[in-house]
Amino acid sequence: MDEKPKKLWKYDDNYQYHVTIPTIDTTIESENVDERVVYIGDLEKRKQAYGICGECKEPGTGENWCQSCNAKRSKDNFKNWTSGNKVIDEFIQQSQLNAVYYKKYLEWIPFEKFQNITYIAEGGFG
Repeated sequence: MDEKPKKLWKYDDNYQYHVTIPTIDTTIESENVDERVVYIGDLEKRKQAYGICGECKEPGTGENWCQSCNAKRSKDNFKNWTSGNKVIDEFIQQSQLNAVYYKKYLEWIPFEKFQNITYIAEGGFG
C-alpha cells in the first residue's frame, strides 16, 4: 500500500483489523452503526484505517490487505494447485476470493511441503 494508514484502532478485543461486510445496509440506519467498525462500503473510513492499495489505488480492506487485488492474485494462481478433490478446491478458492483480511482465508499446502512429520497413530479419530 502506498499511503500509510493512520493507526486509528487500538488492536485489542474491542477493535478490528479488517472491514466488516454487513448483512444489511447499516450506513442507512445510523443508530445501528458501531464507530469501532469499518464497513466495506465506507470508503473514507477504510482509507483512513488501512491506507490506499499501491496496485488498484482503492482503500484497503484490512491491515496491509486489499481484497480485490489479493482475490485477483489468488484467482490467477488457481491453475497452479489442486487438492485432488473438486469440492475442497472450490471451498479453498471461495475463501481466497472473499477474504478481506490476511488471516481470514485458506491456502492449499501440498503434503510434500511439510517437513519433520511425526507418525502418531492410524485409523479411528487420529
